This record gives sequence, C-alpha cells and structure tokens, in this order.
Amino acid sequence: MKTDYAPFLKGGEAGPFDARRLTRAFYSLLVSRCYHLVELAPGRTHRLLEAYLERFVVEDIKRLLRAKHSKRREVPPLIAIPKGYDYVNLPAMAEAPTLQEAMKLLERTRFSEAADSMPVYQKHGLISVVEASLDKVYYDSEVLPSVEGVPARSGVMEMIGVEIDIMNIRTMADLRARGVEPDFVQSVSFTPVELKTSEVAAISHSNVDQVAEILARTRYSNLVPLFKDSLDPSKEESLDHAVGLEIHRASKRLMIKLADTPAYILGYVREAETEANNLVSIATGKDLGLAEPKIATTLCI
Repeated sequence: MKTDYAPFLKGGEAGPFDARRLTRAFYSLLVSRCYHLVELAPGRTHRLLEAYLERFVVEDIKRLLRAKHSKRREVPPLIAIPKGYDYVNLPAMAEAPTLQEAMKLLERTRFSEAADSMPVYQKHGLISVVEASLDKVYYDSEVLPSVEGVPARSGVMEMIGVEIDIMNIRTMADLRARGVEPDFVQSVSFTPVELKTSEVAAISHSNVDQVAEILARTRYSNLVPLFKDSLDPSKEESLDHAVGLEIHRASKRLMIKLADTPAYILGYVREAETEANNLVSIATGKDLGLAEPKIATTLCI
C-alpha cells in the first residue's frame, strides 16, 4: 500500500485480499506502465513497442489454453489488454468448451499458424507444443520485423536477440526432452539472432543430455551450467525458471550498456514484467501456504 500498486489495490473489489485479487492489481499496473510508453514513443519505436507488448496477448492465450488442456473450468487471472490492442477475443476463448474450440477462435488472427501444431499436440498430449507455435509467430512475425528502421538498431537487436536465442534453446530442449520429433521441433524453432542456423538444427535433433555439449560450442556457452542444473532431478530449479532468470540478468546488464537507445525501453518492459510476475509468485505462494524458501526459488531477482 506504500508503493505504486496502492491505487490498484484500493479501488474496485471489496472484501479480503487473495492471490487472484492481488494478481489483477499487479497486472493492472504492469499494463498501465507499459502501454503508456507506447503512447509516448515516436515513429518506428512506437511500432517496436506495440509488437513487443504483444507478449502479454500471447501470455493470456497460453493461460487460457493451459486451462482448457487441464480441463479447468475456472478462468485463470489474465493480463488486461487495453482496447485497441485486444484483437484476440479472449473472453470467447475463455468460454470455449474445449481446447480445440478455443484454437478455432485463433484462425482469423495472426496466430492462425498455431493450429498447425494440433496433430502433434494430439499425438503427445503436450500443451508446450502449441505454446512453442505461438512463440514462433510472436518472435518471427511480430518482434523481429518491427526492429527494421528503429534508431540504434544494433543495440535493439542485441537486447531482443538474447531473449529470442535463450527462449529458442529452452523451447527446443524442452520439446526434445518430452519426446517430440526433431523435425517438428526444428519447424517451431525461432529465427536465431546470434545462434547459427546449424546450431539450431543440432539442438533440435539432439537428445536432451547433448544440449549442454552443443551449447558449449556456441556464444551461449555460459548457459551450460544452467542447463545441466535445471535438468538434474536432484535440483529444484526448473528449466523455465532458470531461463527466465538468465534473461532477466542479461536484460539488466544490457540496460546499462544501452541506456541511450530504444533497447533501454524494452529492458524496462522486461523489468516491469519480472516485478509483476515475482509479486504474483509471492502472493500465490502465500495463498498456498508455501514456506518462504520454497517461494524464493520461484523468483527472478
């Protein structure tokens, strides 16, 4: 109540706080912060931010599809997308009785290609297959094209490239670990930035225990310990958390280096997103009665 979140906690709903109510407040400030930047940004930077903030639309779609996949009736807390940017009918997706019906609602949006993943989803029963397809559309068709013409383009590409390449590695390693066929894994891999095309092909066709060995020969050799630890059953840290933490730390480092370029704004968006997600993890952990050390393992700090 002593922070920027206070106005979002005071208004609206009555009654006691719980994780869902707090989550809505955390995401409301996130949206307010980030879409305000779009209004201020000129020209090409405006378009870059519009494209980059579609990450929130993608995240909402994923949450709804996960709920359908697990047959949960309750709609998960979503990031409220402002009018003008809400081109996906999320309320209709929430009301769809099945995942297949929800996917049909994406057919007339820019995420229509995700439907191509459904045969593989049905074969393996993995929602991560569909999520990989959504991420590919986001990075390849929205984010990367928006960089053209942006001031200080090289710095922007450096900031975006770290996220794209690390997420690419994570996606390929995760799908291969779950037994998804190499050709499909390569088909949903993102256009690499600093990774070589041959390295992407090698990871997508490798066994999961070979990923660290391949990474050791790339410019992302620093990720080798991260992947070894996250795939070690004796360690608690998940691959998703390890990757999120690495992107967060890289973003903070690059924000300092690229402080006088539009890349700094992208870094700010990531930091705002990380803060909101950390607060959601804390609120959810408290609601579930988890011990403080357990909650701490979910945070990116």
